[in-house]
Amino acid sequence: MERRHELFFVPIERRFRLLHVSDVHFSVVTSHEHNARVTEEILEQLAFYHMPADPADPEDDLDDPVRVVCVTGDLISRGYDDKSMEDALTLLRRLQETAPVVYSLGNHETDWPEDVLHGFLARVRETGVIVLDNESAEIGGVTFTGLTLPRSVFRHENGSYRRLTPINEDLVRECLGHCPGHPNVLLAHTPLGFDAYAAWGADAVLSGHIHGGIVRVGNVGLLSPERRFLPKYTKGRFLSEDRCCTMNVSAGIGKFRINDPPEVICIDLMADPAEEG
Repeated sequence: MERRHELFFVPIERRFRLLHVSDVHFSVVTSHEHNARVTEEILEQLAFYHMPADPADPEDDLDDPVRVVCVTGDLISRGYDDKSMEDALTLLRRLQETAPVVYSLGNHETDWPEDVLHGFLARVRETGVIVLDNESAEIGGVTFTGLTLPRSVFRHENGSYRRLTPINEDLVRECLGHCPGHPNVLLAHTPLGFDAYAAWGADAVLSGHIHGGIVRVGNVGLLSPERRFLPKYTKGRFLSEDRCCTMNVSAGIGKFRINDPPEVICIDLMADPAEEG
């Protein structure tokens, strides 16, 4: 599993470190052994980046703990079973032992029957994880908002990918209302609405969904889950046109991929040094 470390400039007074985990995709076809191995690999990434100051060492001026873990959807695939749900809950509990966890939904979770989704989210909340289903939560002076989009953004009920609902600012406002405060980190499963997210008021956006383009040739991802060639956003860091919003797109962890290693990303939110000067 690859590591990636990004710096995002946002309106904030003190450095704020978070970990971005996306598209884990535990499922009916992933074994318990596989899920346990992936869990350990994610926890290793968290341990690597979690660097709080040592209170027993007065000369230790390093203080960069991971303050929040952000899980941006498709933790479990639409092909779920009891095992995949139990393993996902175990992962969330263990992450929560180190830092608060916020969890937004992807298109796979929202494809589940409503009673299954509501039952699973109730169990997630019992772990102490904060579920952001078109909701916001403030942690350490940063507002985290989770966007749940209509299913028709991703595919239609008949399985078609034609004429999908476009993501525009009006749709984002319909889901979320107005931006609740700054700095705002928006957890939005798909990156395809980046312009709308920036217009809504997000300072930083965390997305996944595209799985790095599934097949990568050099730095180019070839496919999207919507069966589109050469999607605009596949993996990496992107700036809005007005340079006021930064988006991180994770290649994710699960699912079939070629030349496209899974990854967990550490992001430091920081004040822009140009503005400080």
